[in-house]
Amino acid sequence: MPSTSYPATAVLAALFVGLVVGAGVVAFATPTDLTVSPTSSTAAATGCLGPDESAPTSWVARAPAGDRTTFVFNRTFTHDAPSVRIEGTVEEQADGVYVYRLTTSPDEDSEKPPSEDCTPRTKLDAVVSVPSEYESFTVTVDGEELVTIENDGSNPLFRTLEG
Repeated sequence: MPSTSYPATAVLAALFVGLVVGAGVVAFATPTDLTVSPTSSTAAATGCLGPDESAPTSWVARAPAGDRTTFVFNRTFTHDAPSVRIEGTVEEQADGVYVYRLTTSPDEDSEKPPSEDCTPRTKLDAVVSVPSEYESFTVTVDGEELVTIENDGSNPLFRTLEG
């Protein structure tokens, strides 16, 4: 097979054209406006209500950061079941109106009932992020509204919900 050699300028020109075409494809295919979707996460732990604890207790905090505002929510509550399952969903009811719905149900997989001197209590932590242009953010637990926070310029906020 005969070997073919190309001048260095031709190789460099081909690389340059490839780079320009590739950059043009990336620029054309990359959206200029990114959509910020709401996200959420929950974590919970169940134990016995301590002698120095009271329930329910709740708080919410708001932390704005650029195109997202993050809400951190905590609730400690008692219940009859030895353990509960918690599900959280965030939805946009109308433009800029977000609702974080938490639902609880008895955990049927709970292995044993608590002792007689134990009042079951669960500590729930949740984190929800929504677009910073939100109009309002509401937290509900089992259909009961706990708090609604209006967008007042997205300053940091900490608020207790009982008492």
